[in-house]
Amino acid sequence: MAELRHYRYFVEIAQRGSFTAAAASLHVTQSALSEQILMLERQLGCRLFDRGRHGARLTAHGEALFDQAMMLLSVANELEQSARSLQRHRGRPLRLGVTMGPLLVWLPEVLAGLTGSPQRYDIRIEDITTAEIFLKVSIGQLDLGIASLGEGGLAVAPGTGVEVHTLFEDDWVIIVPDGHPFTADGAVPLSALRDQRLVLFPRQYSLRTVLDDFFARAGVSVSPAIETGWLEMALRFVELGMGITVVPRAVTLLYHNVHVVEIDEAYKPRRVLSALYRSDTPRRKTIEKLLHLARERLPPQGTWPPETDRSTP
Repeated sequence: MAELRHYRYFVEIAQRGSFTAAAASLHVTQSALSEQILMLERQLGCRLFDRGRHGARLTAHGEALFDQAMMLLSVANELEQSARSLQRHRGRPLRLGVTMGPLLVWLPEVLAGLTGSPQRYDIRIEDITTAEIFLKVSIGQLDLGIASLGEGGLAVAPGTGVEVHTLFEDDWVIIVPDGHPFTADGAVPLSALRDQRLVLFPRQYSLRTVLDDFFARAGVSVSPAIETGWLEMALRFVELGMGITVVPRAVTLLYHNVHVVEIDEAYKPRRVLSALYRSDTPRRKTIEKLLHLARERLPPQGTWPPETDRSTP
């Protein structure tokens, strides 16, 4: 049976128009090359070249075979490159950076469904700020970042090599403990929070910037009683009656021992969940598949399941 090398020899001769030139390029003797082409012709049952003083010209059978041989070699080359890529990245974990980790409860299922084999990749997940995510993605220390951003997402300057894709958006709500007066109102303006003990994100968090702008638009000046970047801790402070907080609505699907109060304002900012990765990452196909699976798990753009729906996002 003809082997791949026979077709490589055939294409090399056809492109160079000479057995002598092809033999030099392939680093084989001319007699060995002629023998291999003769074997191929016997296998196919036809003559592929007219040999003479002019060199080697394709016969009609040779011309018919040439395009197919080129396709065969192209596929073989792609397979070799894929194998080299897998070998190159084997053992290096898939590196993710995330913010608002508790809101990513859907992520393990997405990663498990990435290849149909949860054992395929070692995975490293860092819970870091948006600024750290952008830096580490841009210099190649993370394969993918998932960040909670303010309305409009993240504007990336041209030339950074970083792509940003929106996964989903939601709005903001107030979280209060049992027995809080706001529970009787259902919805309150931001001005009602002026005299409340607030539990907010630290100032270096992008979502804190969104909240500060939200309060400023409403003409409300606040000073948090407690600052923490750990969402579980913030909600625990609320449960214990040590303050109230303003968080993305998605939090309401995960924490059930607190009460949700709507914000009664004409303008309400959006929280944007975005994915960041380098456009030249060698794992682009893996990341694109991961994001496709993530969008299947997340609600449609601009929506969030109603309060009665406690299913995992």
